[in-house]
Amino acid sequence: MEQPDDSHLTPDEISVLIDPAGSPGIPAERAAHAQSCDRCKRNVAMQQEWDTRLHRLAGGRRRAPSADCPPASDFASLAAGLTAAPRSEELLAHAAQCDACGAILHAAVEDFSMPPADVELQAFAELPSSSDAWQLQMARKMVRASGRGGVVSMPRRSWLAWAAGVAVAIGASWMAWQQWGASDPARLIAEAYSQQRPFEFRIPEAGYSDLRVERGAGGSSFQRPPALLEAEAKVARELAREPDSVKWLSLRARAEMLTWDPGTAILTLQRALDRKPGDPDLTADLGMAYALRADADKRDLDYAYAIDYLGRSLKVRPDSRVTVFNRAIVYERMHLNDEAAQDWRHYLELDPFGPWRDEARRRLNQLDAKKNSGR
Repeated sequence: MEQPDDSHLTPDEISVLIDPAGSPGIPAERAAHAQSCDRCKRNVAMQQEWDTRLHRLAGGRRRAPSADCPPASDFASLAAGLTAAPRSEELLAHAAQCDACGAILHAAVEDFSMPPADVELQAFAELPSSSDAWQLQMARKMVRASGRGGVVSMPRRSWLAWAAGVAVAIGASWMAWQQWGASDPARLIAEAYSQQRPFEFRIPEAGYSDLRVERGAGGSSFQRPPALLEAEAKVARELAREPDSVKWLSLRARAEMLTWDPGTAILTLQRALDRKPGDPDLTADLGMAYALRADADKRDLDYAYAIDYLGRSLKVRPDSRVTVFNRAIVYERMHLNDEAAQDWRHYLELDPFGPWRDEARRRLNQLDAKKNSGR
């Protein structure tokens, strides 16, 4: 039973639990609450996921902006209101889909929205370029060099009002994209998993939840989480427009696995891999789909397929928490306890705190106990 709202961990307490460096910590009873409260477990897992994303951008194990990402200067120009449509819309759309560029744009918007400190204002005032006469003279030189007409003057107060308006407009656009992201099918599928975790295996981006097994063709649609129904509808519409889209095929397969239809998910993922061979996300999902079919139909051969595809994914991304977690479970299913224990130890190195780590530790302890008892 959940405790009253005022007993739950605050955001500050969660931050200290996840990264206690430089902090006096929190009382032992509050730390114990984090282990026993389902709501706080979910909140901690969500915060860990966001911290992991930020760690990627700070030079951690995961990638920075790719070669296909726009330069940071483009997002700075966008935040300053210097980018016209349709380029501004393209940049916003990219930032909404890319963790790295989204963080860059968010930081740029904050910079332009934040009023300068008194020290900065004083330093600016002492620069020759801060005088109206200097600015007007420079503007005229630039106009003459460009071959354009005269200079349109703008009082400084008007310019500041315009700049503030630009920052507000960009901030509003960013919030709109963030709200759009909340209805993104990938996030909806992860949310549905966290609401009703249907199997032991993990799916990307999903927070922790206790296992709730309801096998068999997905059951009635009225028993499914609303987030899953919404995601399925969105994916179906997009596949009607782009039937060969790897992105939408991948999400369709995840939804099929959540409704305990791994056989169809395998076919969907094989179709996606035909279009994007060797993709580590697709091979990891295909490995999970084979493991689910092995569970459902008692097909031991499918566990071998699962190990193969999960291993292929880990060759590309050896530190993927989700894939390491899932392969450890498959090794357990195959009674390869030494291999499973090795994966669980690797997972514990990757995940410093939280309910997923607790589950991994519990499973490793069970394997160690079996080994010590000679079973």
